[in-house]
Amino acid sequence: MITQQPAVRRNSRPAGVPEQERPALTLDQVFSRIARSHPARVAVQEGRHRLTYDRAERQAVRLASALARGGVQLGDPLIVHCGNHRQALVAQLAVLKAGAVCVPPPDRPGGLAALAGATGARAVLCSRATYDRAVRGIPSLALDDLLTWRKISAAPEEPALPRSSPEGGAYLLPDGDRRVARLVDHRSWLRSAADRSRRVVSPAGTVTTGREPMSRVALAATWWAVSSGATLHTAPWDPDDDLWPLTGSWDSAAILTPGDYAALQDAGPASRPGPRSGVGTTTGTGRAARAGSGCGTVVLIGEPCSRELAARHFAARPGTRLWSEFAPTDGALPWTAHEITARDARSPYEPGAGNPVPPVRLRIAGPGGETLPRGAHGEIVAMGPPWFPEDVQYSGWHGCWTPDHTLEITARPPRVSADPRRRPHAPAHQDRVRSPEPPGRLEMEVI
Repeated sequence: MITQQPAVRRNSRPAGVPEQERPALTLDQVFSRIARSHPARVAVQEGRHRLTYDRAERQAVRLASALARGGVQLGDPLIVHCGNHRQALVAQLAVLKAGAVCVPPPDRPGGLAALAGATGARAVLCSRATYDRAVRGIPSLALDDLLTWRKISAAPEEPALPRSSPEGGAYLLPDGDRRVARLVDHRSWLRSAADRSRRVVSPAGTVTTGREPMSRVALAATWWAVSSGATLHTAPWDPDDDLWPLTGSWDSAAILTPGDYAALQDAGPASRPGPRSGVGTTTGTGRAARAGSGCGTVVLIGEPCSRELAARHFAARPGTRLWSEFAPTDGALPWTAHEITARDARSPYEPGAGNPVPPVRLRIAGPGGETLPRGAHGEIVAMGPPWFPEDVQYSGWHGCWTPDHTLEITARPPRVSADPRRRPHAPAHQDRVRSPEPPGRLEMEVI
């Protein structure tokens, strides 16, 4: 996502509020503040396992101290590939506190060694179940191994922690199809979570997701929950609950991809509205037949929501709000967002992708890279704020602007995207920083 925020944007602070009273924070600093003020609050609810903010903070400080004393430098990439969300949260916090950068695991089996070589990762933070013997030359720390924590606990805490900075990189998100990695800083993640809270609602209870740790959906859910001081709920209490994570409390929000949501709609029989949120007692038989309330908001990220999916949502859950965020490149930081209503589901037209999320600006590019007028079809291109005109990101998706100033998606990119450097209308000097590493390395986009 092109969401750089220089110091110039600080002029948007309320009048009369001194700059020193509104310091910029990092992701780990936001977590630390909640851990100090609400130590017993649950940070991750994973089935019947709970991890409080205080316990996660203490474990992360110990692990970050071991990483710093072990030679991890500022900006070093570290792969986080843990078997559950509790270990993944501690690992992410530790990497950020050490001033390093988190790298999610590859989405293909057996690609961890290649990812380590392409990103220049210094270490792998994993679980015993995700340990990969093919990764050689760098250490792998299994965070569910008692021997690992005995070594970590023996090292004194590093007094220089945290070493993170708001403008420093937080995540390096590889795109294996295009051999590009996007470096996303702390400010971008926090602003994305804050924007989502302003648009949708700040979740008072839990943020639920059914995706695996370190996936784009899980990252979006994690930092939205943390920025709101809520709980990340990542596994159902009842393993036979086919409709989870839609069966959360009424004050919770579920983050899903449109594909995941469609699969959940297919998991159980048609339902009649239940109390408050619209997820109610099912009329058919099966494991999904139960009464109760469900989550108050469903947020779909990644692809646009189709009219058919919206119609199915309001037929089953008329009291549950539905939001759609178009995030074509990394799935977590949206380009556009809008709320879909029941009227949109009954419309003969697709709901579209919505309006751009500031400070991102969008345009429709023609074959030669020229900006097309409203109504013309071309590739959707995101641009950074006016003070960073060189930040340009080609999505591969095609669409056009509608008369009501919303973005309509007309074509999806192919399964394996072409290398954007080979496009005649993607100037190499605009949006990419060529890595000086050998040809096997990923090319990096600074975001």
